[in-house]
Amino acid sequence: MTEEYEPDVQLENVTVAYAGLEEDVSAPPPLSRKLGIALQQWRTFVKQKKFYIPILVFLVLALTLIIVIIALITMKQQPQIIKSDLDDREYRAVTLANNSLRVCLVSDKGSNQSACGVAVAAGSFAEPTDLGGLAHFLEHMLFMGSTKYPTENYFERLVSTEGDGYTNAYTSDEVTDYYFKTRVKFRKTMDVFAQFFIHPLLSKSSITREMKAVESEWKREMGDDEWKIYALMRTLSSPEHPFQKFSTGSISTLNRSDIQEKLWDFYDQYYSANLITVAIIGNETLDTLQEWAEEIFSAIPNKDKVKPVFNILPFPWGDKKYIGRRVYYQPKSDKDSIKLIFPVNIRGYPDLRYVTYILAYEGKGSLFQYLSTRGYVTSLLADVQVEAENFVLVGVYCDLTEKGLKDPNVIVEALFKLLKTMRDDGIDERLWMEIKEIDELKFRFKEKEDPAAYASTISARMARVTDPRDYLNPPSRRSLNISREEEILSFLTPENLNMYIGSLKLSAEEKTEYGPQLTKVEKWYSTPYKNIAILDSDITNWWAVDPEPEITLPEPNQFIPHNFTILEFEGGELPVKLTNVSGVDISDVTVWWYQDSEFNQPKISMQCYLQPAPKTFTIQEQLLNEMLSSIYLQAVAENLYPANSVDYSLNADFQRYWIIELAGFSDPKKVRNVITEGLDSLFSLDFNQDEAHFNATIREPIRKYYLNVQNWNPAEQSLRNARMLQEDYVFDYPLALSTLDTLSQADVRNLRDSFLDDVDIDCSIAGNVLQSEAANYADILKNKLVTDGLAKIVKEDRLGDFVDPIYKFPQGKTLVIRKKVMNPEEPNSAVLTQFQIGLMESNGPYVDRLPFHRTVLVILLENMMREPTFHYLRTKLQLGYVAMCFSKPFNNVLNFQIVVQGSREDAGAAVIANAHDDFVEMMYEQFTNSSLTDEGKQMWSDIKLTLKNKLEEKPISFSEKARA
Repeated sequence: MTEEYEPDVQLENVTVAYAGLEEDVSAPPPLSRKLGIALQQWRTFVKQKKFYIPILVFLVLALTLIIVIIALITMKQQPQIIKSDLDDREYRAVTLANNSLRVCLVSDKGSNQSACGVAVAAGSFAEPTDLGGLAHFLEHMLFMGSTKYPTENYFERLVSTEGDGYTNAYTSDEVTDYYFKTRVKFRKTMDVFAQFFIHPLLSKSSITREMKAVESEWKREMGDDEWKIYALMRTLSSPEHPFQKFSTGSISTLNRSDIQEKLWDFYDQYYSANLITVAIIGNETLDTLQEWAEEIFSAIPNKDKVKPVFNILPFPWGDKKYIGRRVYYQPKSDKDSIKLIFPVNIRGYPDLRYVTYILAYEGKGSLFQYLSTRGYVTSLLADVQVEAENFVLVGVYCDLTEKGLKDPNVIVEALFKLLKTMRDDGIDERLWMEIKEIDELKFRFKEKEDPAAYASTISARMARVTDPRDYLNPPSRRSLNISREEEILSFLTPENLNMYIGSLKLSAEEKTEYGPQLTKVEKWYSTPYKNIAILDSDITNWWAVDPEPEITLPEPNQFIPHNFTILEFEGGELPVKLTNVSGVDISDVTVWWYQDSEFNQPKISMQCYLQPAPKTFTIQEQLLNEMLSSIYLQAVAENLYPANSVDYSLNADFQRYWIIELAGFSDPKKVRNVITEGLDSLFSLDFNQDEAHFNATIREPIRKYYLNVQNWNPAEQSLRNARMLQEDYVFDYPLALSTLDTLSQADVRNLRDSFLDDVDIDCSIAGNVLQSEAANYADILKNKLVTDGLAKIVKEDRLGDFVDPIYKFPQGKTLVIRKKVMNPEEPNSAVLTQFQIGLMESNGPYVDRLPFHRTVLVILLENMMREPTFHYLRTKLQLGYVAMCFSKPFNNVLNFQIVVQGSREDAGAAVIANAHDDFVEMMYEQFTNSSLTDEGKQMWSDIKLTLKNKLEEKPISFSEKARA
């Protein structure tokens, strides 16, 4: 009996896979269906003709192959990464076959810098309840070496010393992100980096020392008011949610006998390839980068772990223990403020751009203008404070005047008047689309940024989203969802509000006119506070508010540019000095014009220096210029905030000389409008304000700045003291405080007017701009100064007159400044050792060398000492979390500085200072000895080559080029 062959072919429910995506094809495409019918007809033919089985098998396999190929061709392609049209980098999203690790590859062929970011989809929320700071501690420990590369500081040396780059990491609530940048040996460096996630050491010898580093980091944060209020918010949330935990960590939370085991437990639980995302940026081809990714990162084990998910909330709706609270607290700095926080309990990271744009708006009809003109606030911000998978905290933050501190309910009431308008009017589709248009413009013309920061941003974003189209967060992926916007607004209500009011005028000893006695102290940051319920009557009143006619939604933005034409190039390689262009006479000012042809961005950058006749600069003039800056910012905000929202900036820096800077899109109409609006504001300032209003909004913020100098961390104070030692025009804060009250509004007006009595003007205008238009911009500036400011212009070369002289340190002597920090709660001490070297352009004692020879040597010294400074003073001696060296010129005078800040009780300033001396001697000996070895000579050669490459690097963006 002849066996009949019936091929097993079924086309009714085919599952096909392509590039890591699966799609269920319940209805085959037409061509596949026709092939199926043909196959059935062929089967009938075979039955009748009785062909031999081998031939039949061959034909069936061939037809099956054709069907598979057609299916692959006709199926939906894998989504591609969406980038800006002007982004010349190439992108590729891949999933490694061995472990399902998702990787974003970025090929930037024009860059000499490479970077890599690795994100783990687990942060402090995933920690055990009794081990606050474990995720952060593990972040520290991974840098302490791996099985393959066990030397503790090898990675830091490879990145910092040899690669002239840097590395860092951070632990957030839901993500831990690691990243680095280098200029050489990228593949090698990336291999060392990847071993952290393959087999780290987590050795006991490193645990004790790195635990002290975490302790020092925590104590550094204790002096930061942002950390203090953030910790207070967490402390007063529900203990059922991990948001309530202490996330930084300290010796008290981490020093336990089983800490190494707990580190490994956390690592094994969450450091799995399916929870890790990687971004790689290099100048190699995408194929090469993918090959490296597969070779280096495929060894990360995929343990098929589950991403932490939380269903409970830190501020449960309606739970009056955690929501509807009025919290008074005492900050470290003399700064009065209020934070109004709304929990938005929506899963999936809702987009709050529409809401925050309206709340943060500072233009005409804004909440800020309403409150500032009435003397309640001096600044207002609105943004997302915390963003988690199942909740978001959105807040409005204001710096208060004394009037606002005494009556914060006025601020809250004004906010709810705005929210009432937003609800009554419904979602403004015109405004929503305008916000999206602005964001799309920014995305379309976004300039390149530091590659390490970019790699970090991409890898962390990938930990949240899985679709490659969302990796770069393009605004085009957003669509208007009115019901979602209304749902977001439904959480911004009086009963879903927490208020945080901070001031040094609040007291732990007694009740004051500004608030109740602060009877409690936050556990981790020692912040005195009082937590009380918002009164039911307040909630009722806030619900009953009517819309305020003076608080409105933003009007259509007249500064959105529409002309993005890249102009025909008429410039040269070097800037050109303009005098008389197309009948525009600007011969009485100095104008340098440069048309950029490298980046093809429709951007412009303009800097104008206004220089009076040189004279001695006094503390009175310093303070009057600061007052002028504050008055100007008040005046210009209402008119130019819409321009700022579209990335136009017009900055006026008033000091011994004035600097007026403009940057933004090159649309000529918009540029002229920005210049005109900015200068009109400067010459229409109100110097006859109500004195109480002037004191509250202008004088008091300046007073608080100088008062808070004494609250800066010790390292910042040391750097300021070093400047004061060498420069005449860095004034000590007691002198400023004693002078401030002697100055009046009339003095500010007189300073502005007298400044322009005899002024030289130097401008540089660069970007997508023709020389005729550059001349027009300079002419507008000049005419405004002459017509409105009554300026008397002289043409002299005064730029060199405003390079501040630097006092030369006496040779062979050591100058010591010892100052006790004024804040008794400051746990840190700091020591700055500064070596004054000489003029940047000098070749020092090397008479046969080229200029700047000594500058190059100092930069090389910094590259060689950066890693040893960190490793020896911070990691080995554990003197403090801050340990760094850097070469920084003060007005063309080279300095080499070493600074360490720490909080060890047994290592105060004297101990740190002695360690500085020992370290410098040790490094001198090491450099001397290594210069005699082949290894040392090779490292010296590598470092010189790296610096050469760095110096030859071109700017990565037009903005960077314009600043150069």
